[in-house]
Amino acid sequence: MFKFLCQSDVEQTKGCVFKRGFTPKQQQIADREHELLHIAKQLVEQDGFNNFTMDKLTAASPYSKGTIYNHFSSKEDVITALCTSALRHEMSFLKRALAFEGTTRERVLALHVAYVTSAKVEPVLLNCLMTAKTPWVMQKASKERLQVQEELEQQCTQLIDAAMNVAVQSGDLKLSSNSGLDCVSFANWAVTFGSIALLSSANSCHSIARVKDHNVFLFSINCVLDGLNWQPLSHAWDYQRTWQRIEQEIFSAELDALDKL
Repeated sequence: MFKFLCQSDVEQTKGCVFKRGFTPKQQQIADREHELLHIAKQLVEQDGFNNFTMDKLTAASPYSKGTIYNHFSSKEDVITALCTSALRHEMSFLKRALAFEGTTRERVLALHVAYVTSAKVEPVLLNCLMTAKTPWVMQKASKERLQVQEELEQQCTQLIDAAMNVAVQSGDLKLSSNSGLDCVSFANWAVTFGSIALLSSANSCHSIARVKDHNVFLFSINCVLDGLNWQPLSHAWDYQRTWQRIEQEIFSAELDALDKL
């Protein structure tokens, strides 16, 4: 039930309160927080972030308001905790994508497919990532949760940077004098994150509705990677076929489950 909150990866769960070695009392507290976050996620999915309150969380749970405030200092703290869960969920998909066998560009494409698929599987958690970065959340969330969030973001960045660096070392990608690995990583993240955000929140717009039958993710990604002269270029390689291979070989279970909804 609570799989989205923690993953089994050993390195990834070092900062996860639900995977550490605890005393029975500590485990009870961790399990309760686990349960509260699951309830909070359901409330956000049902009513949205703007309508989420600590009173609603109290009413939907078997615990008193005082007990809940022992876990979370505010509703913004809850949202930040959900963001942390979202990052762990996202990282589990990204790490699986790195197992894909192909060229350096195909393996980076696998990271994009992982990002898109993770957003499809847990759209509420994707929204948590965006909402948790707004000033009204960050100003009221606890420093401890913000620190864990920052550490996970750094881990995600390092994972992506490493994949980019392999391409540079192999010669498939040559960095220009005015753009470093940080810029390349940002451009890749921005194109997919931006596409997901637009397609999920503005699907009634004409400019979005007219491209719904096309793989706009792949088109946009190819524009970025071709612009970087990342070999092989899209005119010389069937990246639509690669995209399908990634889905079939890495994420078939998740996509099959989505098709049945």
